[in-house]
Amino acid sequence: MLGMRLSLFSLALLPLIAGTAVAQRPGGMEHVQVEKVTFGKDRITRKSIGHVEAIRSVAVKSAVEGFLREPKFREGSIVKAGDVLFEISPIRYQAAVQQAEAVVEEIQARIVYAEKSYKRLARLAEAQATSVETTESALARLEELKASLAGAQADLVKARKDLEDCTIRAEITGRIGRVEFSEGNYITRGETLATIKQMDPIYVRFPLSQSDVNGIFRGPKEIGHVADVRLTTANGRRYEHAGKVSIVDNLLTSGTDTYTLWAEFSNKDNMLTPMGIGAMHISLTDTQQVCMVPLTAVHYDGDGAYVYVVSDDNVVSRQDVYVGSIQGRLQSVYSGLTEGQTIITDGAHKIRVGDTVIPVLAQSDNQLDSSGNVVNEAKPTEVVTTPVVMAQDKTVLVCQGARLEAINKVQLRPLVQGVLAEPRFTEGDLVHKGIELFKIDPTRYQAVVDARRAAVAQLDVKIKDATRKYERQVALSQTNATSKDDMESAKATLDELVAQRKKAQAALVVAEDDLSRCTMRAPITGRIGRVTHSEGTYISDLKSPLATLVQVSPIYVRFSLSENAILSNYGTDDRLKDNTEVTLVTANGNVYHEKGSVYFSDNVIQPATDTQNFWAVFKNEDGELRPGGVVTIRVTRKTDRKVPAVDSRAILTDTSGHYVYAMRHNRAVQVRVLTGSPDENGLTPIFAGLREGDRCITSPLAEIEDGTPVTPAPEPDSAESTTEEETK
Repeated sequence: MLGMRLSLFSLALLPLIAGTAVAQRPGGMEHVQVEKVTFGKDRITRKSIGHVEAIRSVAVKSAVEGFLREPKFREGSIVKAGDVLFEISPIRYQAAVQQAEAVVEEIQARIVYAEKSYKRLARLAEAQATSVETTESALARLEELKASLAGAQADLVKARKDLEDCTIRAEITGRIGRVEFSEGNYITRGETLATIKQMDPIYVRFPLSQSDVNGIFRGPKEIGHVADVRLTTANGRRYEHAGKVSIVDNLLTSGTDTYTLWAEFSNKDNMLTPMGIGAMHISLTDTQQVCMVPLTAVHYDGDGAYVYVVSDDNVVSRQDVYVGSIQGRLQSVYSGLTEGQTIITDGAHKIRVGDTVIPVLAQSDNQLDSSGNVVNEAKPTEVVTTPVVMAQDKTVLVCQGARLEAINKVQLRPLVQGVLAEPRFTEGDLVHKGIELFKIDPTRYQAVVDARRAAVAQLDVKIKDATRKYERQVALSQTNATSKDDMESAKATLDELVAQRKKAQAALVVAEDDLSRCTMRAPITGRIGRVTHSEGTYISDLKSPLATLVQVSPIYVRFSLSENAILSNYGTDDRLKDNTEVTLVTANGNVYHEKGSVYFSDNVIQPATDTQNFWAVFKNEDGELRPGGVVTIRVTRKTDRKVPAVDSRAILTDTSGHYVYAMRHNRAVQVRVLTGSPDENGLTPIFAGLREGDRCITSPLAEIEDGTPVTPAPEPDSAESTTEEETK
């Protein structure tokens, strides 16, 4: 009975349920927006993060030791391969070459006499006029001298190489950085003096998945031929030069299943700096023609991607597709569609498979009339525009925590041993270049000099006597009054004495240099610090400095700016250097009374902070600024330089940065811009994107988008005049 009642109740509900179902179905055909499937060239692009690297980097080191002379270049400048960069004082190395040459000449003189003696004894031995033992002894002596000559010549080659290394040249062309040691420092072998980074061309290192390298781009050997490489710099702007993949690493990066690649870019204007960062876009260049559909036409479910196709009789069907890369508003379709098919791009939520619809072609399919205007296009929007004018850039780049640095800093190291005399200055004094600072007891070194001079004088006497004897032997030989052996012996003696004098003279030069080192003079003008050893101390440690001398006028200020700020405001660090002036704020908040200028920039970006170091120079004639101090730096454009500027109301911002709508050919055109800081009149400087004379839209910005037809609103004066005429 209960079951029968439930059945009757269910039957009673059937009309209601049926009525509800009928009511939910569409009452008529729906309007949907459609477009035709087009045929276009596929564009396969992969994105990656790139890091700029110098193709070649050279640490400039000294192969010899000695006093450093003034550098031959400007810090931060571009140096060319072969340019002279540094010089080490060559006095001792010139003396070493002279000594080595003298030894070679002395041995050569002995060899000449020994060869002639051996040949003479050999002839006598053939005639049994001398013993075989005497001849063999002469030969052994000759061979011994030849072996000694080989060793002496090797020493001469080394001495000449040391002398050559006193002049340090650039091995590559590139930008040189901060000099680690200034003029007057004593440099030891192997110390790094500066670093050169090649700037043009330059590498950008980036990762790419193994599947992309071996699949889309056809392997490490082919990727350089089929890939178009583009770079977006740190400020979001597309770099003007295309790159080329030059290197694919031979190992996958551990744990990431990626290859590391290096793309080579032209960098003639030095916009790219080693260790900088950017976005890489790698596209396949030889793609095929494929079907293209709007993004809004593609839907996804558990079975994958699909689109709704409208047949010739306007019936909707589902078509599964295999999609590829996205190109703006379009997406590649590799299978499932053919060119010319009609697909639904908007309104798919209102229909089901099998429905009959009313297709409406999208705006993009409308035809142009004879005047080039779109048929049925919306009425142009009236807009208010403002001109782009030239104005002074008031943008200020600020760096807090800038550090004062001495341009030159010299450690005054003792280079000879002895008792230290009383210093000739007061600690903390400002001392001038060339004045005597320290003196080490010179007695022993003076004695050595005197002995070396005496040795040279003795050899002068011997040479004079040997010259007379040789000349006498030559005269006697002309009348056969002396033997040939006696004449050759006299010549050998004279040659040996001349070589010995040359060697003694070189030893005298070294002794005089040691004596000169007993007196330490200021190599630069600067302020001297605390003295580490007092009067009467016997100096034996030749590595520890006696004091440190730092230059205070002029003075450097080292500060850093972000790579984004440099590129956005000036384009390159060179342009920043040439077009700016620097204001310094001291630690107590006071503005320093003189302006500075950017002297040079570092040749790398600091990867931890994405900033680049700059050095500004200030005269500091009053000595108020001291090395090591912390200050604030403000960088502004020079007053004689102007840039395009626009009313700040025209500037809009999204996740990609700043943009404006420029009015061009009666349309609103979206233009990406690089901006500075607005001035007191509401003008914002524009560093890229606009030129003087362009007009930008300020109102109504909410009613327009890229490509909207627009018309300029009437000027206020002309509008009032029109209203008065209509009233009359």
